[in-house]
Amino acid sequence: MHERQRPRALVVDDELSICKSCQKILLRLGFDARTALSGKEALALLQQEPFDIVFTDLKMLGMGGMELLENLQRRFPDVVCVVITGYATVASVVETMRLGAYDYLPKPFTAQELAAAARKAWERRKQLMDRKALLSGENACELLGIIGKSAPMQEVSRLVQKVAATDSTVLIIGETGTGKELIARAVHQLSPRKLERFFAIDCGALSGDLVRSELFGHVKGAFAGATASKTGVFEVADHGTVFLDEICNLDLDTQARLLTFIEEGEFLPPGSTQPRKLDVRLIFATNRDLTQMVSEGGFREDLYYRLCVVPIYLPPLRERKEDVALLAYHLLGKVQGRIGKKITTISDAALKLLQEYDWPGNIRQLENVMEWATITCDKDMIEPSHLPRELFRQNVVRQMAVPHSNNELLAMKKKLRDQAIAELERVFVLQALERNDWNVSRAAREVGVKRQNFQAMMRKHHISSER
Repeated sequence: MHERQRPRALVVDDELSICKSCQKILLRLGFDARTALSGKEALALLQQEPFDIVFTDLKMLGMGGMELLENLQRRFPDVVCVVITGYATVASVVETMRLGAYDYLPKPFTAQELAAAARKAWERRKQLMDRKALLSGENACELLGIIGKSAPMQEVSRLVQKVAATDSTVLIIGETGTGKELIARAVHQLSPRKLERFFAIDCGALSGDLVRSELFGHVKGAFAGATASKTGVFEVADHGTVFLDEICNLDLDTQARLLTFIEEGEFLPPGSTQPRKLDVRLIFATNRDLTQMVSEGGFREDLYYRLCVVPIYLPPLRERKEDVALLAYHLLGKVQGRIGKKITTISDAALKLLQEYDWPGNIRQLENVMEWATITCDKDMIEPSHLPRELFRQNVVRQMAVPHSNNELLAMKKKLRDQAIAELERVFVLQALERNDWNVSRAAREVGVKRQNFQAMMRKHHISSER
């Protein structure tokens, strides 16, 4: 990749004087600036050399700016485009943004305005390239959605690949929300059974006769309420894979039946006299310490040793903070597809908040936060103002150590008070902007604060008026 210290810009305009004056300004700013007098010439240059930013006029002889934008979006989607034109209409501005333009600079413009647009576009380009580099890491997205470059997740990926080729029983151990079912599906999809069926059963959602019926089936009259015979999941999944989540919730009777099935490959459906012999791959998961349950009599020791042939430990998100940014971008892509929005970037300030949070709900909670942020974000970048307030509040408490002296207590109280005031000020600014349709002048006037002071508060809390 080309050097970031020397960003490359291409100015496209059929007026040579405009090309040269823009080039001169950009060179003074430290850009490596080139010019093209037509859209066709610009595409030829882009084919030969890498560029970070394209400044293009809309009305040109031959290939116009709109057609050039269409080509850029299709062939060079990472290039940041800024439209410069003297023929602006609301419709044309909307259309250029739809075609991928990042910014719009109306003619005539000053050197300062061009410089500001260039700096803004370069920041955007760096964010896009940071994101691209982040998501193209060697270990990212390798295993069917298993995201992570951290050492613990590399070990998980290695184990998944190794165990998938075997029929060994797998026990996935991890807190709620760490992605245990995702790992189980990856094992299945990388295994020789990948063309067969995969079933996921939550053992915590069923109990007693119901869970036994779900797994093993039953014949009519086997127990109260069994008004018809039923085929169990194990039988339906013959030659495939069954994932039993939260195995710790099974009662001892069901554990005994499961042990028999694991050891002998066959079972007797409740009420039946005919055993069923099947070929099923079993994967188990738990969020509890099964060894402690064994010692307390809540889990069979012989079953535990049968399950724990290949244990895979999933680390909580708080122990793999270096993966948070990767996961945030991955989940952003996932949720915005559901919601129907296009958001490309997460600001550095928002990423910092995400990385500092402890995530008691793990990846599931992070996905919920990214969905919330996508819903509340009305531009193409997620800022701290789009994140739930719990991230701000809980970060304050989690980062505080218990004081050991009165002086420490007083200092901690002051710090907490300052942080609470900062959060109050942030919400104060946000709500003022929301009440006034994000018009900074009106919001400042309504709350009785000078515009420049109001803008200073916005900058302090990373709040942008662009919506």
